[in-house]
This record gives sequence, C-alpha cells and structure tokens, in this order.
Amino acid sequence: MALSSHRAVQWFRQRELTQYPQGWTQVWLLALVVIANVVHSYEAELAPVAPLLVPYLKLTLVQYGLIVALTTMVSGLAAMAAGSRFDRYGRAIFVVASTVVTAVAVFAMTLVYNALSFILVRLLMAVVLGLAVPATTGLVRDFTPRVGRALGFGIWTFGPVGANFLASWVAGWSLPLFHDDWRSQFILMGAFCLVVSIIVARYIRDLSPGLRAEVVHDRAEAAEASRRAAGRGADIAPPRLVYRSFRVWALAVGITFFLLIYYFSTAYGPLYLTQVFHYPPAVAARVASTFWIANLGVLVLVGYVSDRIGLRKILSLLGVVGLLIFMAFWIRLIGRPVPPATMEWYTSLLGVLLAIGYGPWMALYSENLEEIHPTLVGTGWALWACVQYVLAGAAGAVTFLVVGRWGYQAWFDICWAGIALYGALLAFGKGPWLRRPRPLSERSSAVSPVDA
Repeated sequence: MALSSHRAVQWFRQRELTQYPQGWTQVWLLALVVIANVVHSYEAELAPVAPLLVPYLKLTLVQYGLIVALTTMVSGLAAMAAGSRFDRYGRAIFVVASTVVTAVAVFAMTLVYNALSFILVRLLMAVVLGLAVPATTGLVRDFTPRVGRALGFGIWTFGPVGANFLASWVAGWSLPLFHDDWRSQFILMGAFCLVVSIIVARYIRDLSPGLRAEVVHDRAEAAEASRRAAGRGADIAPPRLVYRSFRVWALAVGITFFLLIYYFSTAYGPLYLTQVFHYPPAVAARVASTFWIANLGVLVLVGYVSDRIGLRKILSLLGVVGLLIFMAFWIRLIGRPVPPATMEWYTSLLGVLLAIGYGPWMALYSENLEEIHPTLVGTGWALWACVQYVLAGAAGAVTFLVVGRWGYQAWFDICWAGIALYGALLAFGKGPWLRRPRPLSERSSAVSPVDA
C-alpha cells in the first residue's frame, strides 16, 4: 500500500509544471479545477431531494439535520488531518483521488435504504469533500497571480455554487419525468461525475515545488518567477506559522459565520420553501436555482472588480452592510404568501449580496496566507476547511432544534448576528481598505516568512 502511494506521488511529480501557466494553458487548468470542484461539491447537495428523501428514510427533520451536520463536521476533521500534506505532496493527487471516489459515492447513494446506510455513504462523501476543498483552492492560488486571483476564485465557486444550481435545476427539470424518484438524481449525476473524473485524472497538473513557493503579482512577473523557481527544492515552512496566526483564524471564523445563511440554503433551502411557502418540491427546487444563478454571476463580476481596484476588504464590507439590511426584510416574509415568481427575485438578491461579501474574501485570505509564507497556502486552506465544516456542522446540528422551538425567524436572527460578526473580524485581515496596494515588485521579497 505504501509502495503504491509512493508511486502515485512520483507519477504526479513527473507531470509538474516548471513554467508558470499563462494563456490558454492557464484557462484549461482552471477549467479542470472548476469541473472537479463541481463533482466534489455535488455529492453533498441533497437539498433538492430532501423533501423526498427524509420521509423515505423515516427520519424526522431533527434527525436528518443531525446526520447532515455531524457528517459535515467530519469533512473539517479530514481536512485538518491532511494539513500540510497539500503543500508537501502537491494538490493534484488529492484532486484526482477525491474526484474518482466521489463518482463512486454518488452512485452508492442509490443503494441507500435506511438511516444507517445513509450515514455510511455520507461519511465517505464527507471525507472526500474535506480533502478536495483545500486541494482545489490551493490550485486556484497556484494558477492565478494576485491580479486576477479574485476572478479565479469567483470561477472556483462554480464548484460549490454551481453544484447547488445544477442539483436544483436538474431536480426541477427531471423529477417530474421520473415521477419524483429521488434516486434518479444520483444516477444522472453519477454518470456525469464518472466522466469528469476520467478527464481530470488525465489532464490535471501541479506547479513544481519551487514555483509554488513564489508569489506572483501579475502576468509580467510570471517569467521571472519561473526563473527564480528553477532548481528550488520542496521544503515547506513550519505549519505552525499558519496555526498561530490570529488574523488567519479571524478571517476563517468570520467568513464561516457570514455564510450561515448560505449553509442553510445549501442544506435546507428547498425544504424551507416547501414547508413555509408550500411550494411543490419541483417548484421549490426551481426557485432555489435562481439563488445560485445570481450568486454565480456576481461572484465572477465582483471578483473582476476586486482585481481591477485591488481592494478586497471594502467590497466585502459592502456585502455585509447590504446583507444585514436585506435579512431584516427576509425575516418578515415568514408566514406571508409569496408567489414563486416573486420569491425568485428575493432569492436572487440574497445570492447577489452573499457573493459581494464572499468573493473578494477568498483572494484576501489567499494573500494573507502568502504573506505568512507561500509554501503554506495548502495548510492555510486546510485550516479554513476545518473551521468552515466544523462550525457549519455545529450550526446545522442546532438549526432545527432552534426552528422547532422558536421558529425560522430565530434561526435567521442568528444568521444576522453572524453577518455582523464577520464585518467586525474582517478588520483583522491584512490588506488595504481604500488605497490600492503597490505592485509586489516595489516591496521586499515575500518568499521569506513574515511575522504572522
């Protein structure tokens, strides 16, 4: 087993890039990361079939919520257990392995027949997702210079956000064709996942260890970075530099609380729409899909704007303020009849505001990790994945406990407080508010550790 793992690592290292990717090579590599991310994320998207799956498994909403929550926490623990291995062995080997296993797990969902079998498949999915997220985010950083990185991460979100849209759209279109058989969704997407896993395994690449240790500000510095990286070894800085950084923890915890409403929409969005507004499952899935379309489009747009002006924090703060105002309105909709067409506009606006607050944050977090040490980017994303999934899992575990006792409004009040907390913790991130940062070439080299 150990010998097989060693050979796999060596095979991936033989395919490493020694020149910084540009042009169509960069576009192709980012596209591979995105489609791999869609696969990794889709396996967790149970929301469109939850109204059908929960009664089939004879689960209460609280039991279903606890299962989803606890398996989500496993994703975070898996990410942290891998830790610095994303930097030591590269990202591609984790991306390929997790993509293949995901295809198997999606098909395995069709065999679920009781709560125990559901839990076992969910645990497999959770481990895969925990390994995939730090690997794919690390690759986006590797393949994009700082000027262009927010756009790159905006495209990366086509994975988790695109998977939500794809799951909702496919369910809204195909469930009536299959007489509301929830297994049909996993057969359709299992075939898609299998094809993608083969393509990703064939074409995905890593940067060489030397190139991963470089900080590239823009395309003009790419050639120089390739020359500096020639012959550089694979040594990485001590991971404790990341683990001891308060600003890294502040950014990771803050964004997780900001996204509480996103996690709710991911896991329970269509279920909430069917319960509160009494939409049929297919209609609820279609309404939910508009949230993801709006979120996707604005993530790319705000990423482009963030790269052009070089200001991550102020854009994120605008999203915070807008979302705080919108949530006050969103809470007041509970208990009122809302036509599906009108609800599509409301959910779209929610997706837009979440994108404005979240998109620039990804670039900001990546740049803060580089400032600590560029060889620890994978470690930093593993820390974020751990914080994200553990806190999101804990939140999911109490969602329906709160809803059952105090109603959905109480849970949305908690989400509102999380958004405000993120606005406060954003101040601890290293980066300008209003003044465009100087080009990296005008500053001292960032390849040596700085005070975290």
